[in-house]
Amino acid sequence: MRGRILLALAAMVCVLPQADPSRTLQRKSNPALTLRQSKQSVAGITVPFEYFRRHIFVTVNLQGKPGFVFMLDSGANRNILNLRTSKLLGMQPRSLQQEKNVGFGDAPVYIAPEERVNASIGTTAVAQTMAVIDLNRFEQHFGHPTDGMLGYPFFRNFVVKVDFQKKLLTLIPTDRYVYRGPGVEVVLKPSRDFVITPITLGSDRLVRYRVDMAVDTGSDATMMLYDQFVRPLELQDSRQHSIAGLAFGLNGFYPVALGSIYSFFIGDAETHNVAVDYLAENTTAAAERSLPGAIGNGILQNFRAVIFDVPDERMFLELKPPPLTPGTTRVVKY
Repeated sequence: MRGRILLALAAMVCVLPQADPSRTLQRKSNPALTLRQSKQSVAGITVPFEYFRRHIFVTVNLQGKPGFVFMLDSGANRNILNLRTSKLLGMQPRSLQQEKNVGFGDAPVYIAPEERVNASIGTTAVAQTMAVIDLNRFEQHFGHPTDGMLGYPFFRNFVVKVDFQKKLLTLIPTDRYVYRGPGVEVVLKPSRDFVITPITLGSDRLVRYRVDMAVDTGSDATMMLYDQFVRPLELQDSRQHSIAGLAFGLNGFYPVALGSIYSFFIGDAETHNVAVDYLAENTTAAAERSLPGAIGNGILQNFRAVIFDVPDERMFLELKPPPLTPGTTRVVKY
C-alpha cells in the first residue's frame, strides 16, 4: 500500500437515549442578523444528496459513466474506490493486501494501490486518483450501495456546502469565494489529512476545556472521545456512568462506552447533554491519536447548512431558524 490511509471515524450502530441537540442548539448571543446571501454570481454546481442513516450519499460519474454512489467522508485522508466498483470499470487492482490499520474494528480490510480514476459530479471533476478498498462489509452492514468515498482531498479542492435542510450539496471554486450569509464562522486548523476545528467541552463540574477535534462527515456518531482524554477533560463522572455498547467500523465491530457530556460549544452555537461514545485506549486503528476525538453528523445535521472552506481554513455553520411562537409573526429578510 502506498502511503497512509486513515479513516478517522467509522459509523456507529448503537444509540443511547439522549436529548435531541436540534432542540437545544442556540446562539450564545442574539445579534440582529442583517447580512444576506450575496447576489454575486459564483460559478458552482448544486446536486441533491441522500441522507441515509446519518450518512451523506451523492451520485458520481466514473470514467464518463453515470450512476455511481459515493459517501461524503471528511474523516478519510484519501478518496476511496470500492474494489467491486473498480472491477466493474475494468480495472485490475495490483498487490491487493490485507490491512488492519484502516478505520476501526478488528477484521482486516483488503487494499490495493491508488488507481487513476476520472470522477466528476455533473460536469465538475472531483477526483483523479483513488485508493482501492474492499467496502463489501460496509455495504452489507449499512444496507446501502457504496461505490466509494470522497475524502479530505475532495474538501481541499472546493468550498463544499452541505445543506441538511434542503438535502443539497454545492461545490464552489475556491478562487475569490466570499461568504455573505448569516452563518457563524469557525476557524479550521491546518492539517494534511483531516478537517480539524476547536470546540469547547463543559463537564458537569462546570469546567470548560477548549480542544481541537476532527469534523467527520463519514460518521453518524454525535461525538467520539478517546479514553486517555477523560481525566484531562474532567469527564470521569460521564465515563463512570456510561454503558457498554458496540459500534461498526470499516474493519467490523469494536467496543465503545456510551455516555453524555454536559455542554458543547462550537463557534457561536451551544448545546447540552450531548451523546458521546468513549473509545478505549487500545481501540484498533485509532487514526489520529493526538486529537481527543471527533464530531460526526449527529452534530452537523442540527445545522441548516455547514459550509467547508478548507483552502481558507474556515467553516460556516448556519443555524436552523427557531420555531415560531404561537401568536407572533416572523419577518424574514433576504
